[in-house]
Amino acid sequence: MFPVWEYVNGFSEAYAMTGWRLGYVVGPKEIITEMSKVQQHSISQVTTFAMWGGVAALRGDQQCVENMRQEFDKWRKYVIGELKAMGYETAPAEGALYSFVKVAGAEMEVASRWLDKGYVAATPGSAFYAPGWIRLSYAASMEKLKEAMARIKWVG
Repeated sequence: MFPVWEYVNGFSEAYAMTGWRLGYVVGPKEIITEMSKVQQHSISQVTTFAMWGGVAALRGDQQCVENMRQEFDKWRKYVIGELKAMGYETAPAEGALYSFVKVAGAEMEVASRWLDKGYVAATPGSAFYAPGWIRLSYAASMEKLKEAMARIKWVG
């Protein structure tokens, strides 16, 4: 039996380093050794600028993380409230920048309609093994989110 993980984290959301694909894990040596065997054959390494960005993020003032968390929480509450008011069931992902939205019918058709008619991009849940759901990001300004919610309401 393997021991429980100690800590797994990344920089994408907490430090607004989306796309840099930088993360870390702390755990028992035996597990880290086995993880390294898989990782070394999957990717070559993180780019140097991303590593230095991670160092700067960890050494810098951490208040920005709390400020972003509070702002994202406002956006999350707004989007979920609007979707619920439209009659949608939602399943917010804790600690993430998106919510899953239960839709009637095929999620691909709904996501396509939102995109083609409302110009709102969303990802069909089947990409995340969640058929019947759509993943909708709320990582945008409140102005953009209000516009997106109005468009979703309009196209249905």
